Amino acid sequence: MRVISLCLCCMLMTYAVVAQRNYVPGVIVTSKNDSLKGFIDFRNWYQSPNEIDFKESLSNGNEQHFKPADINGFKMAEPEVVYVSRKLRIDITKQDVNSLNEKTERIVQDTPVFLMRMVTGRYNLYEYVDKFSRVHYVYDAVDVPATELEYIQQYVERASGSGIFTEEKYKDQLAALFADNAALAKKASQVAYREPNLKKLFLAYNNYKEPGAQTSEPVTVQKKKRLPVTFGIMGGMAFTSYPFKGSAYIGLGEYENSKGPIGGIWADIPLGRNGRNISFVPELLYKKLETTGALHGIYAGQIVKFGFTYLQVNTLFRYTYPTKTPIRPYINVGLGNGFVIKTNENGLLRSPDREWEVAIDEPRKYEQTLIGGIGVKIYKVSAEARYTTGNGFSPYPAGRTAIHSFQILAAIGF
Repeated sequence: MRVISLCLCCMLMTYAVVAQRNYVPGVIVTSKNDSLKGFIDFRNWYQSPNEIDFKESLSNGNEQHFKPADINGFKMAEPEVVYVSRKLRIDITKQDVNSLNEKTERIVQDTPVFLMRMVTGRYNLYEYVDKFSRVHYVYDAVDVPATELEYIQQYVERASGSGIFTEEKYKDQLAALFADNAALAKKASQVAYREPNLKKLFLAYNNYKEPGAQTSEPVTVQKKKRLPVTFGIMGGMAFTSYPFKGSAYIGLGEYENSKGPIGGIWADIPLGRNGRNISFVPELLYKKLETTGALHGIYAGQIVKFGFTYLQVNTLFRYTYPTKTPIRPYINVGLGNGFVIKTNENGLLRSPDREWEVAIDEPRKYEQTLIGGIGVKIYKVSAEARYTTGNGFSPYPAGRTAIHSFQILAAIGF
């Protein structure tokens, strides 16, 4: 019952922050190309936003909501990001492993959307991430409407053999765009469908065209966005069981489960823009293990007590599921490395009329742990349910001190 109550408390604390906003200074470019200064609710969008929230001042409680059809775009100073609104016909068919294993109808979207600006000049380059988290690159110009650079993977049934086929139409599109520069047109026919490659190509062409352009178009490039490394604190409760096994005496007993606090500090380090939903999470935690065991068999009637304090360094990899809302579920997997910093109990009582003895000579000071967990993050607050299993403190090959722990954790970032 206590576990359930604690879990509910963590979830309530997490959902309590849904109402929070992250307003940063920004500018709305209206449909008449006027600038409306104020504050934009920045959500660190993974998928391109369908709507943004805007306030003219932080003290103003009235929010305005803008869809791509309502405005020409918006920009923010920190982080430095510019979105433009364009009417775009685009293929958003899923291209994940499951979808590519069978023939499916293509899904074409033909609506105004927000595109994130990557390069400007004679030709502008944009990025669009659709509702299926598929990344698209789009270009336009003064006299050229927004057009998708087409990179299509699909399952095709043929007499000669069915399978997944890739159409790299974007290479022909780029070669035609840059046809007046033979060197760049050749590079375009070989360029990879990746942000850095396409940005470099568009920037080179725009710089080439700028000196001879009749109407000067300023050449700019979106600065490399450094995904922020976040830090924070975490804490919660650990519910631990001790299924010791083996022929050694410590394996011949029944051990009490224990519960106790666990807490420490953490960092979340994103592993790159294209994998922005994958991160490396190191943690430094403080924890205690305490249990009492009643031995049986030839050791019936004897009692052992163990208690150790650990500093544990966890190295986790986290996958955060991309959503359009602040509520983002995630999973953690990784390893823990625990180091005993204090021995609180290590006693053996053979009978009530005798003194306590040392139960284990030189207990192992290093514990290895496998870790898995699921959680949810809302803005800077997260809650997680985690399971760990470790090899414990026994140095005896015939006495395995397996330690299993179910943990409920809450964390906040700074």
